[in-house]
Amino acid sequence: MQISDFKSIVMTFADPGTDMLFDKAQLVISVNGDLITAAISTKSGDVYVDEGSGEGPASKWILSRLARLPLLASRLKESVPPTENFVSPEASLLPTLEKGPQEKTVMTDDALTTTLETLDGHSPLETMVLYITSDAGEGKTSLINELARTQAQRFTTNQSDWLLVPIPLGGRHFLRFDDITVGALQNRYRFPFLYYNSFLALVRMGVIVPAFDGFEEMFVEGSSGEALSAMGILVGALESQGAMIVAARKAYFEFENLKTQEKLFDTIRTFSVGFGKLELQRWSKPKFLEYCSNRGVANAEEVYRRASERLGTDHALLTRAVLVKRFMDMASTSQSLDSLLEQLHRSGADFFSLFVHRLIEREANEKWIDRSGEKEVGAPLLTVEEHCALLSQVALYMWESRVDYIKRDGLEFVSDYFNEMSNKNALQSHQIRERIRGHALLVPSTNSSHALEFDHDEFRLFFLGEGIATQIALLNEHAKAEVLGIFRRGVLPRQAQHALIRAINRNPQVDLLQVVRFLLGISGMESHTSYVHENCSDIIIRMLSGLDAGGLEITGLAFGADALRDRKLNGVVFKDCYFASSSLERTQLRECLYSHTRFAQLKISDSTKVQNTTFEECTVDAVALVNKDRESWDPGEIRGYLEQLGVTLKDGEDTVPAKAPSDVTIDDDVWCVEKLVRYFMRSTHISESVMLMKLGSQGQQFIDNTVPALLRHGVLEEIPHLGSGTQRRFRLGVPLERVDAAISACRGSFDSFLEQFG
Repeated sequence: MQISDFKSIVMTFADPGTDMLFDKAQLVISVNGDLITAAISTKSGDVYVDEGSGEGPASKWILSRLARLPLLASRLKESVPPTENFVSPEASLLPTLEKGPQEKTVMTDDALTTTLETLDGHSPLETMVLYITSDAGEGKTSLINELARTQAQRFTTNQSDWLLVPIPLGGRHFLRFDDITVGALQNRYRFPFLYYNSFLALVRMGVIVPAFDGFEEMFVEGSSGEALSAMGILVGALESQGAMIVAARKAYFEFENLKTQEKLFDTIRTFSVGFGKLELQRWSKPKFLEYCSNRGVANAEEVYRRASERLGTDHALLTRAVLVKRFMDMASTSQSLDSLLEQLHRSGADFFSLFVHRLIEREANEKWIDRSGEKEVGAPLLTVEEHCALLSQVALYMWESRVDYIKRDGLEFVSDYFNEMSNKNALQSHQIRERIRGHALLVPSTNSSHALEFDHDEFRLFFLGEGIATQIALLNEHAKAEVLGIFRRGVLPRQAQHALIRAINRNPQVDLLQVVRFLLGISGMESHTSYVHENCSDIIIRMLSGLDAGGLEITGLAFGADALRDRKLNGVVFKDCYFASSSLERTQLRECLYSHTRFAQLKISDSTKVQNTTFEECTVDAVALVNKDRESWDPGEIRGYLEQLGVTLKDGEDTVPAKAPSDVTIDDDVWCVEKLVRYFMRSTHISESVMLMKLGSQGQQFIDNTVPALLRHGVLEEIPHLGSGTQRRFRLGVPLERVDAAISACRGSFDSFLEQFG
């Protein structure tokens, strides 16, 4: 370590308002209120520090004396909860381009070991961002926790020199990584010795790997991009060093729409950053049986055979980790497993509701027994429906508090409110208040002391949706005010929306079109774009799918990305609305009218079906033919594509006439540029060897003839090659937004593409 690096790193640990003093060969600095005095010297170009017990390398002194990493390792082992009967899932690994330019995915049956090996061997020439992806409830959080515990043990026994620190984001939409990181260290791990800048310094040194868990809602479903830009700032602060893990449902480079990727890429394009992906697979039969073996289930083979015969081998109860645990809890106590499986089979897509009710039945009938004397001996204190209503109130309280846990005073408040609404007597109310703390679906929170959280987010979001559906079903003015307040808190996660819609569909006393009108009334109470508008539009478009709307009019709503995908809309009128870029895959539009509505982009598929649908003075910015890999921004061609699809267009006299869509010939150079842009999403820098590998037979011609033109126009920049050999490395010299716009506007001509850059 050089003296300049030593000074900059040590200063990140200094107390605010203090400075680092040098007196001859003595160093004096205040850290966490302690005044540290040490002698410094240099040997063979490296800095050594002596605090009185003998001199040692400066890097080792920083890690043990200032950063206190051995203590952090101990706190991680104590604070990160172990996953009971943990099973390391199968996964496919897509390494960074620096490590695997061939882009071959590697299958593994032990995701934990593979992740540790990947982090151990990441390239020191770039920042590595490793995505851990899967659907909700398939083990991302459990894997991260086990990674942290395993690595802390390896660090303690000197088998490794770095720690993995899980940082739960908790679904926050507006991110401040400094507050979240320091808050996790102090509150979750009881480790108050690192400032945010010193934490970043340790990440750059490679001795800490942060694992950000909770990007699902913000990253995949959020439309504003705060998570992307915040992560871009964080990655930029690492200055092409270190590694980090991001747990999400989808990696950012997998998004088809470059507009989504621009938010992150344009923040980090001047740094060397490589992206990899570890995609967790759903459990197969061997993993199911391994879990059963870990918990000592004797008849696991028989249970799996009976369940797979009734539900299928790919059913969520057999393949999703969070549900397998609960399913085996039920199977081990159920006297009639076949009857349960038959009910689950008949429930179809709404199986989760039945599953939760069966979980609560045992709690209601065997544990929550009324001792008040008001009922017969051994009678349940609450019915299953009342249990669900109570847990829905808990989930709503968490949502309105914007946290995923509830403290004791909050739990007592929710219990008292429920007791008052349910007309429980004093003795019954006391029993409910005491027993709710030990409910089977609530566990001690790891994010706050003396607090509880749901056993899994899957249950929290289910009860949140159920609670909102109960409010909506009243369809009165009081319900409007309640739902308006709930919707103002944030964008409802997709799982909560699905639970809400299924709960309403399940209620035979509710008219679905009345619910849609009720939601339209709520959205009309907000005069500007807000969470309320976004929530109402998301739920309305889903509820209308498959209904005959009979000319129902929707005015002034904005619909998010892919709002029309797989929707079956019949008899709906949209006026003065806005639709973000949306795929029309498996979409059916029948007897619909769109008036003065704007579409950012419509992606037409072979499965798109349109019948008797009219666009009246609408604006469509772009049309993409997914199956023909073609996109057009030309107004005349867009009209031609829409007419071919079967849309009736009614516009003013000054409208551009429709053109017959032409087969645009795309220059090879444009094709190569568009392909390379996709690879820049995987790594901010690409070498000549990667270009040759990705472009095949056209690679050498592209390097010899096209690259010089791109360099002259500033589209590419050459950067120093830090590895062995003499091959050149390149990065984008202009924002990705400009490249994307130029590709769309050039109509396949490379000369026209270059003209966009002067």
